[in-house]
Amino acid sequence: MATTIRMVWKRYGLVLAVTVTLHVPVCGLVAQADPDSVAGAQVDSAAAPGNTFVPLPVLFYQPETKFGFGVAATYYFRTSKKGADARPSTLTPIQIYTTRKQVIALFQGEIYSPSERYRYSFEGGYTLFPTSYWGIGNNTPDSLEEDYTPRSISLELQAQREIFPDWYVGLNIPVGYRALVEIDSTGSLASGLAPGAEDGWIVGGGLMVTRDTRDNTVYPRSGSLDQFNVTLYSGFFGSSYDFASFTLDLRRYFPLFSNVLAVRGLSVAAASVPPFDLMPPLGGDALLRGYFTGRFRDRQLLAFQVEYRLRIWWRIGGVGFVGAGQVGDNFGGFGLGDFHTAAGLGLRFLLSQTEGLNIRADWGMGLNHSTSGFYLSLGEAF
Repeated sequence: MATTIRMVWKRYGLVLAVTVTLHVPVCGLVAQADPDSVAGAQVDSAAAPGNTFVPLPVLFYQPETKFGFGVAATYYFRTSKKGADARPSTLTPIQIYTTRKQVIALFQGEIYSPSERYRYSFEGGYTLFPTSYWGIGNNTPDSLEEDYTPRSISLELQAQREIFPDWYVGLNIPVGYRALVEIDSTGSLASGLAPGAEDGWIVGGGLMVTRDTRDNTVYPRSGSLDQFNVTLYSGFFGSSYDFASFTLDLRRYFPLFSNVLAVRGLSVAAASVPPFDLMPPLGGDALLRGYFTGRFRDRQLLAFQVEYRLRIWWRIGGVGFVGAGQVGDNFGGFGLGDFHTAAGLGLRFLLSQTEGLNIRADWGMGLNHSTSGFYLSLGEAF
């Protein structure tokens, strides 16, 4: 399923082990980092503008994957004649294997029209991803943990058009097939208590609205990124499950002295009942670091994060962060005392002075749970 795979890739960002950059000048083009994928991994270079091919042997660590390794590559090109100010188009194949025997194979891309008025993106691939499930709800006990292994094949297509400066509107079409190839015979998945535990197609169509005023897509120092998505999954499209998903993601970046204060608010809501593994999850390297991804999940999610990002010395920086989130069957049942909270510290190593791309090492801790996690990846959490 496309949504599942996209979450897997963004959740488990990569750390660069070795990078080789090949510059091929064509039509005055120049490479620039992509905000949401390994396409951001351009190294510093004073080369003349040109197409850029970046092969990336990779190594990373997350609590959900343990150590992961693989290869990736990004090809940067520009369709516009705006020179260095033009937005980059990218094509990125990715292959990853982890010590938890997880397999991720993706091919993703983002292409701008020559006028930059249209933006097209796609992501397709295959995943085999052993992981854990604790049931549904905001207060599931640790004793409910069970292992399961989903396998999915997917393709997601997006097309957006700029209607006003910095505003894009477009369509989103996810298609995929997902199966549970291994489950705990004594757990809730085997008993049929979890919704959507049966194999099936997940096919949908949706609307996207984006406003992006960030000064830099890799390391924003000012501006905002606001996104609203609504996607309908229906048997009318061929889906085995019928539900709708609504997402509102608001991010703000404030220059503070010579540093950055980053703030994020996220709300996800589902109409009807999605399959258990497509319910919005708390945790991971991007949302409530210190909690295992999916430790808590339900039909509705509300979360907040604040980070203070500072330069320390040379290419070394630091981060302090706090976050809070909760899930529930409906927003009316949310309470102030029901938020799961986390905090932590991190170090950064500036890989590209031109783009502001960092290698990220974060340690997060659940403040009202005895959980913690170490995250080694590429790029910022948001």
